[in-house]
Amino acid sequence: MLSYRHSYHAGNHGDVLKHLCQMLLINKLKSKEKGFCYFDTHSGAGVYQLNSEEALKTKEFKHGIDRLTGHAAQNKAMSDYLSLVAAYKNFNQYPGSPEIAKSMLRPQDQMILMEWHNQEILNLKSNLGGKNIAIHHRDGYEGLLALTPPNMQRGMVLIDPSYEVASEYQQVVDTVITAHKRWNSAIYAIWYPLISDRKASNTSFESSDSKKGKSEAMLESLTQHPFKNMLKIELCVTNGVELGGMYGSGMLIINAPWQLDKKITESLQELTPLMAQNDSASFSVDWLIEE
Repeated sequence: MLSYRHSYHAGNHGDVLKHLCQMLLINKLKSKEKGFCYFDTHSGAGVYQLNSEEALKTKEFKHGIDRLTGHAAQNKAMSDYLSLVAAYKNFNQYPGSPEIAKSMLRPQDQMILMEWHNQEILNLKSNLGGKNIAIHHRDGYEGLLALTPPNMQRGMVLIDPSYEVASEYQQVVDTVITAHKRWNSAIYAIWYPLISDRKASNTSFESSDSKKGKSEAMLESLTQHPFKNMLKIELCVTNGVELGGMYGSGMLIINAPWQLDKKITESLQELTPLMAQNDSASFSVDWLIEE
């Protein structure tokens, strides 16, 4: 939506999970010499200042990337992620998914970025640029469908919406199903929040004011489609009762590559205790559709 700006949430625990998965997927695509196409439907600004007014207003990064500062990771994927992020943290910055992708892609790979917010697209174009990078000021859902299939068979799509309105969950379902019919060889990586109602809000699931259970309903809708496989990865920093609002998040991976479940499980075994806000923290890695 046009009012959402990720600068308020950059570097939170949802970003940590999302970017850890993103890097694992890109590295898997890079295991073959042939190029691939990377799509980011909700690119945001690309790079964020953690000392900005927006970031300091919410301080969500304090419960995310800041908890990993100085941690000597034993897991390789964790170590790779922290090494990449450390270069930005030295300047009080956090890299968004487009910047992470740019730092990892090779000359033979392509990147297509989309952002609809009028100010964020200017920030994105200022922060990123270069050969084989296309930046579009357009709605990410419309843009993905308009630009698929690309001229490369291999690739991935990262879908990371704000979910500001409840109808966006269904929009993700409709867009992914249509895009997959056009480009069924791509990996689709969908980030989603796990939300519990705050005490002051309407607790009815059917209410448009309530987002509780919407992610779960979205996943259930997608499992009805005959994808080759579908992997659900979730990190909960507490349980849904103790903390009103977003208590965790997940990544739904369609066409998940071989051994991704094993690699992300090993990463989350190390990450979860570091992200935990109390003893209720947990993670799960489950196949919703198996090959």
